[in-house]
Amino acid sequence: MRQIAEAALLLVNRDGLDGLTMRALADAMDVQAPVIYRHVADKRQLLDEMADAIVAAVPLGGLDDEDAYVNLAEFVRRLRRTLLRYRDGARIVGGSYSAKHSTLRGAETLMELLVKAGLDRDRALWAMTTLLSFILGETLEQQGLPDEPGEATATITASLGEVLASPDFRHLDTELMARRFFDFDGRFEFGLSLVLAGVREQAAGTGREEIDLS
Repeated sequence: MRQIAEAALLLVNRDGLDGLTMRALADAMDVQAPVIYRHVADKRQLLDEMADAIVAAVPLGGLDDEDAYVNLAEFVRRLRRTLLRYRDGARIVGGSYSAKHSTLRGAETLMELLVKAGLDRDRALWAMTTLLSFILGETLEQQGLPDEPGEATATITASLGEVLASPDFRHLDTELMARRFFDFDGRFEFGLSLVLAGVREQAAGTGREEIDLS
């Protein structure tokens, strides 16, 4: 099964997720389509296997800093870096809800780190989904750019300039958008700091009365 998933990921790396079909995968593996279907019932199951293969590539070791938040931030960064290594990685993993060993092992690791950061398991679960949504969303935005990001950002910025010239926009301007919006590493780190600040507040008990977990 993992061999099929890895072959599918190689195909997506070449043709993109939209180019992935069971027939194309069979051709890439030099087998007949029925051979694929003996192992994978449909494309949905194939995507689950691909998602699990991606998450399996996230390193789990070495999270041994004394500061639980340092370990948590490092693991979040590892998830993002791994997704970025695979073309359309965020699209494959996002929404898969894959109940596979590697996927659940990654979730278990994130839960463990959040509990060590001071959250009870209920809040750790919600914090985990918040972090995963943040990681997937930011990665999806970055991977949504065309293959030549420099050219793409120049084109998008030029389009923004035409719209932002309107007096309706007082806080957005072309220079700001060009300088900050496409700084994906910078905005990821900023967003991560916001989420981790929220985790600290929850761990300290601040704002708990605002969340009903009964």
